[in-house]
Amino acid sequence: MNIYIPELEYTFYGPIVFLSIITGMFIACFMMKKSGVKNETILLTAILTFVSIIVCSAVTSIVLSGDIRKVGFVGAGGALGLLIGASASALIHRDHLKESLSAWIIVSPLMYGLSKIGCHIAGCCNGIPYNGVINITYASKGNISYFPIQLTETVVFIVIFIIGIILFFKSDKKLTVASITLLLSAAAKTGLEYLRESHIGIISNYQILVWIIAAAGVIFIRFTGRIINEE
Repeated sequence: MNIYIPELEYTFYGPIVFLSIITGMFIACFMMKKSGVKNETILLTAILTFVSIIVCSAVTSIVLSGDIRKVGFVGAGGALGLLIGASASALIHRDHLKESLSAWIIVSPLMYGLSKIGCHIAGCCNGIPYNGVINITYASKGNISYFPIQLTETVVFIVIFIIGIILFFKSDKKLTVASITLLLSAAAKTGLEYLRESHIGIISNYQILVWIIAAAGVIFIRFTGRIINEE
């Protein structure tokens, strides 16, 4: 099956990315509420984390492109921003710390997965040339068919989110679930990068960045666990 993407005057990339973040935020706030977190803490955490996601994504985009005029949404930067915002808020408020931090980490793959729908429509990046069962043809890129990398990322990361949220409500080890979600997301992202036409070399700087962020997140989660045990 071939999916044809016409050359659109307006792709709705920005609104789709924004809605993906807002959707994740609402679910994270719901998870915090179900865990007994105060309304004030939920609101302040949502504001801080949202601002952190936007700022870190923009800065990462500028660093990777080397051009301030090419500011866009970068998944790794957004993930870093989410970790910084949610972690800072959790440490400041100390209101159900492990549940609050875990909720935001668990919704991060959902945010990323939904945002890739915008990439799919915009055609700003594409998979490797591919003529298999499901392939993508962009009007802006000629008659070449590509692997549906964006749609694949959407499905994979939504599945990771579903696994994470099920474990969140079934397990008492919230921080362990958060670590598993982070590592699964990092493994999925670095693996799927090999199906992107723009990927160069055995391992790219972007893949390294993804694992640095994931490792930093896991280390902070362990640090948070120690704080909880000491209180």
